[in-house]
Amino acid sequence: MNALQLTSEHANGFVVITVAGELDLATRPDLSAFTQDVIDARPGTVIIDLAGVTFIDACGLSALIAVKRYAREHDTPLLLAGAPPVVLKLLKLTNLDASFTVISRTAAMGPPPDCSEVAPHVQATSPLAER
Repeated sequence: MNALQLTSEHANGFVVITVAGELDLATRPDLSAFTQDVIDARPGTVIIDLAGVTFIDACGLSALIAVKRYAREHDTPLLLAGAPPVVLKLLKLTNLDASFTVISRTAAMGPPPDCSEVAPHVQATSPLAER
């Protein structure tokens, strides 16, 4: 099993959370706690860089949905960056690809996009995301 590694970097009113390793039942609590701590600090926009994710299952996807919901409840824009094919495929298979705003990893390392333009995409469009 590959342990989950989480780091955050603060800059210019946004935070990039870098996720590396497996996102599954065993690591879901780690992602949830880490991202909730970041969101509770009111960072502005939160960007989750998923480029280092090597595996994701339904529990990992559930964790992303929960993080999205938590961010929305705290009026914090949430973007996913650098999602590898394994993550993109799961989002598409579950019809959640329209529920998340996914940006390139390069965009995540620069200034955040104008969140007023992406806000409609950040809102849940799936009944699953509303639970």
